[in-house]
Amino acid sequence: MSSSSIDIAEYVDKSGWSASSYNKTAAFVYSAAFTTPVLELLAAQPGERIIDFGCGSGEITLELQKHVASASGGIVVGVDFSESMIAKAKKNGVEHAFVGDAQALELPENMSGIEQKFDAVFSNAALHWCKRNPAGVLESAKRVLKPGGRIAAEMGGFLNCVGVRSAMHNVLRRRGYDPVPRDPWFFPSVEDYKKVEY
Repeated sequence: MSSSSIDIAEYVDKSGWSASSYNKTAAFVYSAAFTTPVLELLAAQPGERIIDFGCGSGEITLELQKHVASASGGIVVGVDFSESMIAKAKKNGVEHAFVGDAQALELPENMSGIEQKFDAVFSNAALHWCKRNPAGVLESAKRVLKPGGRIAAEMGGFLNCVGVRSAMHNVLRRRGYDPVPRDPWFFPSVEDYKKVEY
């Protein structure tokens, strides 16, 4: 099998993600039951320009794309840290998507014809993976938003996965490891998130 015939969306990429596996085990993340509140908060309008931080395999991004593109100028751009997720998002029909890190976002120069400023930053179930630099996410949003732009995001918060994380921390400590750098998540309280400086 040649490397050009490999469907990256089916395999675990260098970031550790597999869009195929994600779709099989975590489809609830982009289900209407879980996304309706954040989509209502976003209140996307036809003709708006929206960037989706952590677009994953693109299911929500695609729905937003259909909605905003119903009027002139409407566009949605998806960004995700995973090549597998971006490959799947494009396969699903997301027109504009690229691999990038929301914690230090740089828009690709090859996004020809796409203005670099957006009406809104959207994110669903992704920002809790941005533990390395949560302030960088806010800096990235500020950099890509038009004056008066908005952020509509949903993420795991304080005490999310507390049982799993407590068990993981206890096991790692018993084995002589510091659990903090091995814990992949950032689950702040509202108060702690307000203290993130950018």
